[in-house]
Amino acid sequence: MPAAAVTIGRPDMRILYVEPHDGGSHAGFGRVLQREITAQWTAITLPARHWKWHMRAVAAHARLAHAEALARGFDLVLASSYTPLAELVGLVPALAHVPRVLYFHENQLDFPTRTPEHAERDLHYGVTQLVSALAADVCAFNSAHNRDSFLAAARALLSRMPFAPPGWVEAIAARAQVLPVPIDLPDVAPTLAPPDAHARAAGPILLWNHRWEFDKDPDGFLAALRQLDRDGERFRVVICGQRFARVPESLASAPSWLGARLLHHGYAEDRDAYLGWLDRADVVVSTALHEFYGVAVLEAVHRGAAPIVPDRLSYPEVLPAAPRYRDAAGLVAALRQACRDHAQGLMLRADRRAWTRPLLTAAVVPRFAALFERVIAAQPARLRM
Repeated sequence: MPAAAVTIGRPDMRILYVEPHDGGSHAGFGRVLQREITAQWTAITLPARHWKWHMRAVAAHARLAHAEALARGFDLVLASSYTPLAELVGLVPALAHVPRVLYFHENQLDFPTRTPEHAERDLHYGVTQLVSALAADVCAFNSAHNRDSFLAAARALLSRMPFAPPGWVEAIAARAQVLPVPIDLPDVAPTLAPPDAHARAAGPILLWNHRWEFDKDPDGFLAALRQLDRDGERFRVVICGQRFARVPESLASAPSWLGARLLHHGYAEDRDAYLGWLDRADVVVSTALHEFYGVAVLEAVHRGAAPIVPDRLSYPEVLPAAPRYRDAAGLVAALRQACRDHAQGLMLRADRRAWTRPLLTAAVVPRFAALFERVIAAQPARLRM
């Protein structure tokens, strides 16, 4: 007889989940936890747009639009760092004695500014996260890079303030821990085959699968491709990822000069179609200026693509075994080598599941469930504080 499925969580556990930016990896994170952890879940979410407005208004939205749901009582609050947690507790007093976990997909103190012309950071949102962190029992970060950059930026900011309560950063650091975002893919060997004559002639498939925004540096990726084009290298390109009303010019103009080499250009609406591109990609590229984790790259690596990633941000942590480039010249050199290896018939795709297996849903979700149980069990001690 097959072994009985192991239940994670428990049916009587009541969890309030708050996500003001329910899109992309944030949405996937919430979906996986609610699917995999047995509990009575109540979700308050807002779409992934107008994030600043949603961050400011979600506590009022919870109070005014979800009063009936919030009256049920909870054992735990799980909120993303876009949630002004202190405001939420203030507007919903019933949550005052409920233990709270604040999950940092990102942090606004270390998010890059958009352009040199708009280089001054709006500190309001980072300070909101600093206050929210004090209102949480546990601050869980998706990577050590995220945690460390937040705490370092917080120390620098508070040192410049006319008045900063002593011990603020230390109090957050004491309740901080790292829990990665689950990579929600099956632990199945990727499809592998040496390139045939047609593929060798056409060049490797280079995948760039990120949000179409400045912080993922599409300009850097397309500049590297232009250099490969000038060098006469053969390659094909897949560009996918979430796009917005304003499309960076480098991405908008890519079809005009890449031509037939551009196999896909735009968001892959269908999950199976997206996974199909991951299964065909020889190389996955990141040019990120900001990356607190790297779900898109990790998904592609899990499906077999060879990573070409920068030696910065979260990549040394989540892909320690992967080669990494240091600058624009290093990126071009890595891509050129991939093109030449592929032309010689070398297989760039490989089974790299040893790198990603510790980050899969089956490995990560039990860690979240154990955290929830610990925080709930500590509630009596919390009430005596």
